[in-house]
Amino acid sequence: MSDLTRRAALAMGGAALAAAGAAGAQTAAAGGPFLKTDIGRLKRVLMHTITPEDHVLDQLGDSVLPSADSDPVAAAAQHAGFTARMREAGVEVVEVAEALEAAIAETRGSGVFEAWLDAVFPRLGANPAAVTAQRILGRDRSAQFTLGAAGGYHHFADDSTSTMWTRDSAFMTPQGLVMCCSRSPRRRRENMLLRFLYAHAPQLKRYPVVFDAVEEGLIIEGGDATVVDERLMFLGVGNRTDPRVAPVLARRLNMDILTVQTAKVDYLRPRRPSDPNPAGELLLLFLHLDTYFTLVGPRHALTVPYVLEREHAEDNPLARFIRGARAETQMSEEDAEASLAMLKDLGVVTLYRAGSGKREDLGGAKLVDHLRRERYRFTFTGGRAPRGDADAFRHFMSVTYPEHRRQATNIVQATPGRVFAYSGNPATMAALEADGIKVDDFPARELWAWHGGPHCLTQPLERA
Repeated sequence: MSDLTRRAALAMGGAALAAAGAAGAQTAAAGGPFLKTDIGRLKRVLMHTITPEDHVLDQLGDSVLPSADSDPVAAAAQHAGFTARMREAGVEVVEVAEALEAAIAETRGSGVFEAWLDAVFPRLGANPAAVTAQRILGRDRSAQFTLGAAGGYHHFADDSTSTMWTRDSAFMTPQGLVMCCSRSPRRRRENMLLRFLYAHAPQLKRYPVVFDAVEEGLIIEGGDATVVDERLMFLGVGNRTDPRVAPVLARRLNMDILTVQTAKVDYLRPRRPSDPNPAGELLLLFLHLDTYFTLVGPRHALTVPYVLEREHAEDNPLARFIRGARAETQMSEEDAEASLAMLKDLGVVTLYRAGSGKREDLGGAKLVDHLRRERYRFTFTGGRAPRGDADAFRHFMSVTYPEHRRQATNIVQATPGRVFAYSGNPATMAALEADGIKVDDFPARELWAWHGGPHCLTQPLERA
């Protein structure tokens, strides 16, 4: 394909995306929003159920040995179990693999598919006629562990298992879909895949794309977004979402955007392997907003205690642990100082007004402080802390922190009053059920180790 033909085909793909958005906007206008809030009865969801056949290598990976720290077979079984539970709850599950097959069938031979393939998966672009959805997703065994002309391993198909975190690639709002743009170059392929699906897969064409972060050049991941209602969205910023996107979304979506600071930065750019990563463990622990805060009902949230309250900005259990442990262990002083600085301002909220994007500081309040004024109630990860300073600290470090690491805070609602959650977090489950929320749990040892939970595994398309 010539450069001129390639550019024309890419332009056709962009036009198709715009046309799909316009058609979806008409549908939304006729039938109302597909989603008004991130709670309520889930009707339709996009998921990517991983399989034992998924390739485990990636060109942007740096491991010496493939899949050394995970069990792909167990992970696939655990994820399939969750997908089945979703269907049992009456949710229509749209699979990425099926949507990709349909999108390829719609565009093969038109120049659009060939140009997209050449741009996003160049090693597959040499022979587009032989490319299937299974090959793109790394599930074609004939394209795995092949030998090159020099006799060594020749990389042909990339690992696509991170695509299972469908929430990060796009999320639905009352106005339509926000297409995301990942900070990770590896995960940027997922954004390109989802853009192709929403433009061309019949299962997804009806949804209007109201904001495309790839086109806008702003980093945002869907795990940081929580749609509260038609007027308000919470947005985690500073780690995987650029704070500069908040006023843009406020204007584009005509919604108030309440940002929740994870880390204090002016802007984000794609991360390079050589970039320093102070407070890296803490940034993984609080990867997205949905790893430390999720809605379980109207004005009812599940969240981590202490760290989102101004009163405990400097004396929360994690800060107290770090201050003591840096003198008692081999902890890096740089990591300790960066982590303490992050914890001090973790959860500080700022409001950007609908329509104008005008910024309003909220007096340094953290998220729980602000929502208490809005008459929210909270269930805390790890349950209620015992009385007494020493006992409360021990409870946090031995119960709350381990359950938080196992993604106890990261849940998703399929029907009102019921949530899906990972097994292995009994204290959090008991706290939710004591507060009137039924918990449907499922085994997920291999899934939580990848720093995501049920909320991350689902991209809600329609809620009642």
